[in-house]
Amino acid sequence: MSLQNKQTELDDTKPDRLASAILIIGIFIVSQFVLYDIIIYRVGGWLLPTYFLPFIFLGGIGIVFGSFRTVRGSSVTKQYVKSALIKSGIGAIAGSAITLVVMIIAQEIVGGGYWSVEFFFITIPVPLFFGISAGGISGLIVGNKWKNNKAAFVGGTIAGLITSFLFILFLILILYGSYY
Repeated sequence: MSLQNKQTELDDTKPDRLASAILIIGIFIVSQFVLYDIIIYRVGGWLLPTYFLPFIFLGGIGIVFGSFRTVRGSSVTKQYVKSALIKSGIGAIAGSAITLVVMIIAQEIVGGGYWSVEFFFITIPVPLFFGISAGGISGLIVGNKWKNNKAAFVGGTIAGLITSFLFILFLILILYGSYY
C-alpha cells in the first residue's frame, strides 16, 4: 500500500476560519487601543476616552471566543490559527522595525540629533501602533497569498514603510498649516 493513496484527517476537514479571524482581530483591536492609550497619555497626560472602552471590551470578547473555538477545534484549525498568528507576528515585527527606523531617521534630519528620554517614550509606541496594525495585517494577507518564506516579512515591511511615510507627511502638513 502506498502512502500517497492513504486518506488522512487533514484531507476531510477544513479549518475554522471564523475562530482564527475573530481571535486575530480581537488581538489587533486590544493591542491598538492599549498602544493608543500609551501614546495619548505620554503626549497629553490624559487617559483613554471612555467611548473607547466598548471597543476594548469587544476585542477581549473576540480573543476569548476565538481562543475557545480554537482550543475546541480540530487539529487543522489549530494549525491554521498558529500559522496565521506567526505570519501576522512576523509582519508586525517587520512593520514596527521599519517604522522605527524611518521615525529615527526623520527625527534625526528634522531635529538635528536631539535625543531625550521623552523621545523614547513617545517614539517607541508610535512604530508599534503602525507596525501592529499595518504590518501585522499586511503580513497576514501577503503571507497567505504569496507562498514564500519571506512573504510576511516583505508585506509587513512595505506596509510599515508606507504608513510611516504617510504619518510623517501628515505631520509635515500639519506643521506648515496646509492641512485643514
